[in-house]
Amino acid sequence: MLTLGVLLTSPTSTAAADEPDPSVPLKVLVVGDSISHGFAGDSTWRYWFWRETRRQGVPIDFVGPDRLPYLGPNARYEKPGLYFDRDHAARGGSTVNYHLARIDDLMETYAPQVVVVEIGINDLAHGDTAVGVVAETETLLARVWQHAATARVVLAELPSFPADAAVEAQTVLANKELAVRYGADPRVLLAKNRSGTSPRWQTAQMTSDGLHPNATGQTLLAQRFAEAFHRGGYLPQPPSLYRVRSWQPGVAPRVRRSGQRLTVDWSASLAEVKLASVRVLITRPNGTRLRGKTWFSAGVGRIHRTLPRGTWYVRLVPVRGTMQGVPVPATVVRIP
Repeated sequence: MLTLGVLLTSPTSTAAADEPDPSVPLKVLVVGDSISHGFAGDSTWRYWFWRETRRQGVPIDFVGPDRLPYLGPNARYEKPGLYFDRDHAARGGSTVNYHLARIDDLMETYAPQVVVVEIGINDLAHGDTAVGVVAETETLLARVWQHAATARVVLAELPSFPADAAVEAQTVLANKELAVRYGADPRVLLAKNRSGTSPRWQTAQMTSDGLHPNATGQTLLAQRFAEAFHRGGYLPQPPSLYRVRSWQPGVAPRVRRSGQRLTVDWSASLAEVKLASVRVLITRPNGTRLRGKTWFSAGVGRIHRTLPRGTWYVRLVPVRGTMQGVPVPATVVRIP
């Protein structure tokens, strides 16, 4: 951590949550799926949101049992050593029922004042309906308030899922019903991560695969969550988070030479950063590129090339879906 009940049965209750004490860190529990968990090599919206709270001078204490992105014990965030409060309770691939099974323990253990709920898309992708997701979400929120009657819930909209028209239709229905049920509830702040404007969410430009946010999309999600916190009185200023940015995972290959034979090895990075493919660029100082294949499946881990004599620059471009990462500075190789 970084530190800088009674069930309310009526969803339209006018009872206000406790006013935040600006001198005490606000305890925030993030209950989400992979969109909040983030893949290895992502900054995640949680990082950008945390940065905004720091900019505004508001102490936030993220709480939860997990700290790493998805998946594996060696997974890291976008930049090695990226500094922020990493605690969370999100889980890639999770459904509402997954979180229902552990929300009681989470509330008892961490006693959050705000619970961010960003779940439901995996339920729909596996055949559940909007009616089912809404009912399960209602149960989850009721359980939150059983443990903490004054807790606020920041409820995210289900994301767009254009790859499957039937699922997409269910997301629209679920979002409409959740807005009807909780739009006037003072205990709930609706995050307009899908319906917000300036800018609008554009799946092709803001995701790496049609669902998961890319480096730019993560900042827009953070913007939407911060807007909800601002409406709730937790952030004094309108947030300023969204930016168009490139993915910078800092994947540095190991480059070895034996005579004229060159090995470019990125296998160590596979446990740290989720990659789909890589592009290996071997060029002369004047930019002339070595002929031959440049794109490779990330899983192969390494390649071997035979180089003519002279000086060569070796760069590796990491790729995941539509995200092409910024390469680290070139490795200079001299072939005598």
